[in-house]
Amino acid sequence: MPRWTVRISLLRLWLQSTSLLAVLAGYSLLLLFNQQLAGLHRNAAHRQLAEQLAAELSSRASERRQLQPLLEAALLPGWRLQLLQPWGSRASGLTAMPALESRGGQEWLLSQVPLALSDGSRAQLLVEQNVTSSVQQERLAFWLLVVAAGVSSLFTSGLLRLVLQRGLVQPLQEFTNQLSATQAPPLASDQIPVAEQPEELQPIALAFNDLQQRLSVSWERQRSFVDGVAHELRTPITLISGHAQRLLRQPGLETTAPSLRLIQQEAMRMGSLVSNLLDLARQDSGRLQLRRQPILADEAIVQAYERLASSSGWRLHLDTPAAELPVAMGDPERLQECLAALIENALHYSPTPLPVSLAADQQGDSLVLHVCDQGPGVEAGEREAIFERFARGSASINSSNRGSGIGLAVVRLLMEAMGGSVQVADAPGGGADFQLHLPLARPLAVVSA
Repeated sequence: MPRWTVRISLLRLWLQSTSLLAVLAGYSLLLLFNQQLAGLHRNAAHRQLAEQLAAELSSRASERRQLQPLLEAALLPGWRLQLLQPWGSRASGLTAMPALESRGGQEWLLSQVPLALSDGSRAQLLVEQNVTSSVQQERLAFWLLVVAAGVSSLFTSGLLRLVLQRGLVQPLQEFTNQLSATQAPPLASDQIPVAEQPEELQPIALAFNDLQQRLSVSWERQRSFVDGVAHELRTPITLISGHAQRLLRQPGLETTAPSLRLIQQEAMRMGSLVSNLLDLARQDSGRLQLRRQPILADEAIVQAYERLASSSGWRLHLDTPAAELPVAMGDPERLQECLAALIENALHYSPTPLPVSLAADQQGDSLVLHVCDQGPGVEAGEREAIFERFARGSASINSSNRGSGIGLAVVRLLMEAMGGSVQVADAPGGGADFQLHLPLARPLAVVSA
């Protein structure tokens, strides 16, 4: 899963979980408030009725002995009245405020109300109300609210997921796709339309467009610099190489011949480096064009062998194909450049007495040209990195080779432009096996008469 997708999923999960917890906390507070409000309402109604009973008894009884008959006559269903003397003698801790007690599976609400009689005497009236049905209704309502809150939370969670998907995830995903679709070098068409983005993403889109513009200007400057310098260097390098060759053909210069050969070799190496830089600059600007025509494997490796065998000290070994190989498609001239770069690289890292072998075979729908050395090989973790620009494998760090680091990058660039690829594997017996994969030519369709 892409990293952006993981981050978006985590953000959505965090927002959804936080919002759901907030909803649940709100419902919990609502339930608690509703329960407390129901209790207060029940206590207030009980207290009001108790005070009304006390006021009626006080008005109808002039002395304490008249209270008991009145208490029995004033009994209501689910109510108990009891006269107390002195205040609070029935139960320590029982105050004038209503208190809820459980008795044998029933719920009773108790309160004390003062009585002032006509003769000046005072008493306390204990009022007990059976509120079992009321408490049960409150509990039933509580659990119904809990269930309703749960269902509502699930519905809210689903709705929130949909809102986050459409309002957050999809815009971020589309924004990510637009960022991923940008090219290198950046083009004017890669600018993100700010007005089409959600309001929250518009500052990010503006910042990205500004960065794209600055990168485009910087990239164009670098490309123009490399292209211009490469073109300017080709002429003096060609002159140096030509004059060195001319001097080598003149007699009487045996003492200076080694130096002239060195000058010629270095000029050729610099010319190859300049050509590589030009290829990279053309690829970056979209101006790299290659021919595609039929290529025979045996002719390709024989030509590379004949061109480079003498200059390599005859350390090249040619393995001719045992059977006829199919025709591939590619640019013959550029293919020779790729083979020369791989052979030069292999000669640098293969011990001096040991040869570098050239071979060809067919693998699936590809024609494969092999350049095998007997050096230290390439570690598995570096087999992709060595084809990057200015990258070198760890096996070359301590070697005497001082390559530019762009040779293998140009090989991959050219092979991909031909519709093929370059890979490296372990060679039989040790070392590295660099493989050039070329697509096979499509056979002509046979039309029956």
